[in-house]
Amino acid sequence: MTAPAPVVVVGGGALGCLLAAILSRATATTLVTRGRTAEVLRDRGAVELQGLLSGRYPVLAKAAFDPPPGACIVVAVKAYDLDLTLALLAPQLDPTHEVVLLQNGLGIGAFAMQILGRPVTRGITFIAAERLQPGVVRFNAAGKTYFPAASAITGLWHRAGLPAEPVHNVDVYEWRKLAINAVINPLSALLGVENGALAGLVDTARGLVEELVSVARSDGVELDADETLEKVLASIHQTGRNHSSMLQDVRAGRRTEIDWINGAIVARGMAHGVATPRHRLLADLVRFVARDPRPAVQEAR
Repeated sequence: MTAPAPVVVVGGGALGCLLAAILSRATATTLVTRGRTAEVLRDRGAVELQGLLSGRYPVLAKAAFDPPPGACIVVAVKAYDLDLTLALLAPQLDPTHEVVLLQNGLGIGAFAMQILGRPVTRGITFIAAERLQPGVVRFNAAGKTYFPAASAITGLWHRAGLPAEPVHNVDVYEWRKLAINAVINPLSALLGVENGALAGLVDTARGLVEELVSVARSDGVELDADETLEKVLASIHQTGRNHSSMLQDVRAGRRTEIDWINGAIVARGMAHGVATPRHRLLADLVRFVARDPRPAVQEAR
């Protein structure tokens, strides 16, 4: 039996640490990260998971990116760090490497291909995790990850015990995930609450979903508003104890991904002549509370 390809996870946040830990159950896995997380993992030699699959997982942490031939490169940095990260990785990639992108947001795959000048694998994950401290992550929901049918990485996810499904049109799942992020992330960040506390804001969620569906249809992706709203509300329930990544970023004084989520919906709506006042308002408010007055990356292009 052929040994599975080694994995290099890039990014030591909640998702990166979690994936490095879980994927190490299936194959040789390295985590590329810097700062305090790198120091902790070098000293302790393991990622600690709480919640689902709790335990300590031995993880090799490196500061430098030096992937072995044939490695699967899982890029788990935030969307706003993607351009710099990929620019640093590009010189060391070869045709045997599969680059997998799991960021929140719209247009991630096309953006990455512009930088790398090569095909990438766009994955859409519904995993919910929260960084408690460097190298310590609470695994809150083992949601499914969707990959293009042509990619072999679905098998790696299965071998590690993570749910995954190959699909023929990842764009549909990108928009569905975007709908969930565009409701949960900004509202939880602005209100300072766990995801589950948003369950009563059904009318607010419906208005946001209807705007998004109109933009998606203009962009050539058919979504059903009622079905999409149901998926948003189901995610609020399933990830009820999770603090969204945007709330975590606001509390930590970090930049948020609002430009790639609600800001991207506004930008795509403008391109198609579709009004998105609800998403524009949330984007403006999140930038205000995050003290980030810059215009959305997507709107500026």
